[in-house]
Amino acid sequence: MRGQGLTVLILAGGRSRRMGQDKIWLPLGVDRVSLIERVVARVRPLAAEFLFSANAPEPFDALMSHLRDQGVPAQVVPDLYPGAGPLAGLHAGLSVARCELLLAVAGDMPFINPALVAHLVALAPGFDVVIPELPHPRTGEAVKEPLHALYRQSCLVAVAARLAAGERQMVGFLPDVRVRTVGPDETREFDPDFRSFFNVNSPEDRDAAEQMLAGELSGET
Repeated sequence: MRGQGLTVLILAGGRSRRMGQDKIWLPLGVDRVSLIERVVARVRPLAAEFLFSANAPEPFDALMSHLRDQGVPAQVVPDLYPGAGPLAGLHAGLSVARCELLLAVAGDMPFINPALVAHLVALAPGFDVVIPELPHPRTGEAVKEPLHALYRQSCLVAVAARLAAGERQMVGFLPDVRVRTVGPDETREFDPDFRSFFNVNSPEDRDAAEQMLAGELSGET
């Protein structure tokens, strides 16, 4: 039986092709805090444990040591299904998580909203997955965002079965579990401009993130 609280799994194993370098360690803002450290700082008040989905633990040593000094368990979890993408990262995280609930977030989302995360947690009783939906930028159709979602440890069997069958899509196992979607209107109550889901994929995204951080510092929305 897993414990109470929230495990935060940060998916940090992407190849950063559009950025041209390992983007999660890029410094942002006037304080030059790295992208992944900003993600950690945003959810730190809600986390009982941090897991980092990556296959090379050494770059995370200093960050994990800092978290442990604060009394927060932290470890790197390598994929048990190499090459299977974020779904394999979720599987690895669920396999070792100390808490019943796990928040999986991409390591390039520096504007995660703790109030929205707390809302997902509040919706979790009775469900295996709580997942936000965003309006598609072109069609307006509601689209699930699995890289900013809450997963119960009970998902592990379904995730493992999909991986064993060759499934790679993060949402592929959702028909096998109990899912609570959080539609765009509900999400807007906590995050009106969906800033939580902005990810830094390219140099242009990095410039936009710098502008948003400067706006936060000056008190602009």
